[in-house]
Amino acid sequence: IMHTLTFNHYREIMKSIKKNGYKSVRFYEEYEGKQVLVRHDIDIDLDSALQMAKIENQEDIKATYYLWINSPFYNIFEARYRNIINEILELGHDIGLHFDETAYEINNKEEILYWINKECNLINNYFDISIKSVSFHRPSQYVLQGDLDLGEYVNTYSNKYFKEYKYVSDSNGVWREGCGCNLFNENKYDRIQLLTHAIWWKEEDLDGDHRLDEYVQFKVDKLEEDLSKNIKRYKPNNYKLKE
Repeated sequence: IMHTLTFNHYREIMKSIKKNGYKSVRFYEEYEGKQVLVRHDIDIDLDSALQMAKIENQEDIKATYYLWINSPFYNIFEARYRNIINEILELGHDIGLHFDETAYEINNKEEILYWINKECNLINNYFDISIKSVSFHRPSQYVLQGDLDLGEYVNTYSNKYFKEYKYVSDSNGVWREGCGCNLFNENKYDRIQLLTHAIWWKEEDLDGDHRLDEYVQFKVDKLEEDLSKNIKRYKPNNYKLKE
């Protein structure tokens, strides 16, 4: 198998979960057997996230998608992105909160909980769901080492999910310990937490810089279209970032 960050290879990873006898479970579920927690932190790209959600659904895998309410890259209340989120829910996946501590003046755990509650309530009310788990955006040492009890929410950074589970991530578009598919095929660990970031996954295999260039071009085109829809006299200039 080519270990590329393509949707085709993502399907191979999902197939290897089932083939090797793992069950995809939610963070809040108790399950005794071989299991994987499939987690997506959506920092930037909800479009690619939807493609991954469709593949998981076809392969009978349940995942959790963590939404970042302060993201400068997407607005969860915009019709386009709201529809994507609803489609991810319809595909049988969970939504969690991707919480950014740096968005607020936070001095203690009570304040972290206060803002997590506020953000969860906002998403819950808008999408008629009930968020059960929280992942942190670029977690501080306080979060990484604090093993914070988040009350009614599962903390994906709690010791349990790092000590009792083998953790593997594609951070910055790189598998630090080799592709996630190896873990399932090796059958060495009974519990795995698989974290991906949708921005790195595409139809074809691009290096990280080309992926980001492609995304920036998409945002420029979208911005022009949104402007022209809202300001009649604005005529798109069809900016091309790179010829």
